[in-house]
Amino acid sequence: MDWQDISFLQKRWIKISSLIVANLMTFGSIALSITGIVLIFFDLTNFNFWFAKIMAVCSIFDFADGKLARIGGSKKLAVDIDAMVDSVSFGIFPAIYLGYIVSQWQIEIWNIVAGVITGLVYLAAVWFRLFRFIRRDPLYTPYFTGLPSPFAGMVIACLVVFPYTHAWVIIVSTFIIAGFMISKIPFPSFKGVPTLFDWFWISTTTLSVFLFAVLPFSPNNLMVYPAYAIATLMVIYLTISPGYAMKLEKKLDISRKNEKDE
Repeated sequence: MDWQDISFLQKRWIKISSLIVANLMTFGSIALSITGIVLIFFDLTNFNFWFAKIMAVCSIFDFADGKLARIGGSKKLAVDIDAMVDSVSFGIFPAIYLGYIVSQWQIEIWNIVAGVITGLVYLAAVWFRLFRFIRRDPLYTPYFTGLPSPFAGMVIACLVVFPYTHAWVIIVSTFIIAGFMISKIPFPSFKGVPTLFDWFWISTTTLSVFLFAVLPFSPNNLMVYPAYAIATLMVIYLTISPGYAMKLEKKLDISRKNEKDE
């Protein structure tokens, strides 16, 4: 079932409103990312928490604008624009911050080199992932090929919020999630009309990311609690969801075969 199969959503005012809100969210994501990049160079106290909050808001915008754009009848151009925005929001912005925090661990030449390499590896993986997406994935597929970049960005966001996260943990984690992004492992896209399981997963994840974005980080660092919830969901997504994605693909193949037979 796709969004076009729901008659209520085919009304003109709903389609236009959906596209307007989707575009506003896309603009908001790129605006937040550029703001975050600028703020990195001010060396603000506790900027790691603000970085995490920006990533959380951009992730919510990225998921919501995709849904709204499909309801509004998005075209290939919208997919390309969304990919370009993602290359900044979940590519350049976190890559620069990764390079910064790793190099700031100890101000020595080897730490600076490690920071540059870490940022470049992450950025290369995101850009390769997005390039493959716009080249191969149609507007609707039941799964992504490789870990989506917003999920990767949220992994980085959780790592910098956790207390006492050493630079080497961030470096190793970055290389691991970069490997997941460039891999051919299928991950559910949740692009179509959600099933009951999809609704449960989407609502749980969205609530955790929303709390991550709005809860204060001082004086008791309340952000850490939804961060643990997000980390748990990430582990589940990495380990269990590929099997679920393949089941969705099989169902889609059966549906296509039945349509041809009819």
